[in-house]
Amino acid sequence: MADPPRPRILHILPDGSAGGGATAVLGLCRDLLATGMWEVGLVTQPGSPLLEQAMNDDIPAMPLDFFQSRLDFSLPGKLTQLIRAFRPDILHAHGARGALPFCAMRNTGPLIYTVHGFHHAQLPPPLRLLGRLAERRIAARADAIVFVSEGDRAQGGREHILPESSPKSRVIANGIDTGDFAGITPLEERFDLVFAGRAHPQKNPLFMVDIMERLAGSGLRLRMICGGSLEGALRARIDASPARNAITLTGALPRQEVLRAFRSAKLYVLPSLWEGLPITPIEALYCGLPVVASGISGTDEIILDGINGRLIDRFDAGLYAEAIRKILGNAALHARLAANGRAWVEQRFLRTASSAKHEELYRRMMGQTPA
Repeated sequence: MADPPRPRILHILPDGSAGGGATAVLGLCRDLLATGMWEVGLVTQPGSPLLEQAMNDDIPAMPLDFFQSRLDFSLPGKLTQLIRAFRPDILHAHGARGALPFCAMRNTGPLIYTVHGFHHAQLPPPLRLLGRLAERRIAARADAIVFVSEGDRAQGGREHILPESSPKSRVIANGIDTGDFAGITPLEERFDLVFAGRAHPQKNPLFMVDIMERLAGSGLRLRMICGGSLEGALRARIDASPARNAITLTGALPRQEVLRAFRSAKLYVLPSLWEGLPITPIEALYCGLPVVASGISGTDEIILDGINGRLIDRFDAGLYAEAIRKILGNAALHARLAANGRAWVEQRFLRTASSAKHEELYRRMMGQTPA
């Protein structure tokens, strides 16, 4: 007797660039496949690192350009064709750009929408309003909404996108697979500080140069792993800075090389302007690095001020520099923050727990478990 067909989950993540969202989605796909209980597919940007990695992992991956235009009226039709080809039981869209086309589509099956941060909140007022309206449409269309942080769920309530008490709503935090860290060796060259993130205004990479200028005379060295739209401006800022000899900038690197850089540093710095629930500070904590970060929603669920790092409430380079000097100048403090950080990750941010919660959600939506 033939085995029954396995349920099919199709993930849609438009931005396939190297980053936390791609890491989270790829990890979930791997975990689902590893159970032998699910079929998994992925739709993402042509030529992207995520598409390449998915194909290397034998995950059925289909390219679709979501970035030709914000008003690409052909996008729902193209996406419909891919859905018909894969025949999913559940659709899982990540981010507003991936979910919005479904507002013009019907009879596509159950839709899950994961919010990886509300990016519209950082836009100028007219675009901010349009973004909020788009989020409300998506929330009305989706059958379930996953927030990666409690902060995002609270913001959704404040902006009347989805009440926090809605039965559609649940929080499933991003997590890491500790197996990814096995055999990761430090780089030959060591640094005191490391920054790893997209060269994008969200990650605030130019502010890192301000911090290094306030650390002048300390002898501390920074490695920046940073590729994207601001990379040229960042290089120019570094070249013009009196702190340029203390900063080493590379472009984007494969995740394994980023983890090697974490193993080669003492402290991770992340002065983001906004986040959903970033993965890089979780990875840094697991590698034994205390974290100095902006005290923003999402990040404050990972970094506990004074426990595993420091949260800085203002974008004042002097305050960051003061916190960095204090941690790196006190070996006992550094060791305590590092030990607490790894323990916190093992308690709250393991991917096994995250993937299990997604599986439970999928089964519930297919009527396999009680609501």
